[in-house]
Amino acid sequence: MPWPDTVICQFEIIPPNPNGNDFYGVYNKLLSNLFPSDTDFTVVPRRLEPCSSQSCAPMVFFEVVLGTKPVFILKPQAPADLTYRSSHQTADQEIRLRLGDLACGAMGTRLCFYHVDTTHFPSEIIPHGIPRHPTRVNDTAPKERWDCDVLDANGEARLRAVVDAIKEACENITNV
Repeated sequence: MPWPDTVICQFEIIPPNPNGNDFYGVYNKLLSNLFPSDTDFTVVPRRLEPCSSQSCAPMVFFEVVLGTKPVFILKPQAPADLTYRSSHQTADQEIRLRLGDLACGAMGTRLCFYHVDTTHFPSEIIPHGIPRHPTRVNDTAPKERWDCDVLDANGEARLRAVVDAIKEACENITNV
């Protein structure tokens, strides 16, 4: 099922050479479409001060909560951030530090999905982290991980499948 015109319109008005802030409205609209206000889910914008000395900007992300329990987070960034290894490495670190169960890093319209594998103990974050090499430059968060374009049919289907899985898992949650 294609995105509604109200969502597509928001993507179309993003200016050329956008920064991360230009994606706040569109992802708010998109998440609100996926988690409507007439359900028990709420889309909440969050702003946190930097969590590491490597990042000087505050982190802005969207948290989808069921009652008071976060069930999904999405961190929007500029598409140009995929160009810089340091940008996707920092984004990867920030998501991992705040990950509950499911999360998504967004660089423009490209998404990288994260989840916690709770079938094994101790739980692992998927995709697995790549350790920084102590003496060589290595890519700890390859840009190929942002392999889902939310504006193409396969990307939309993939995001909708993740959302459907969240909703199904939340059906049995009580006392939110």
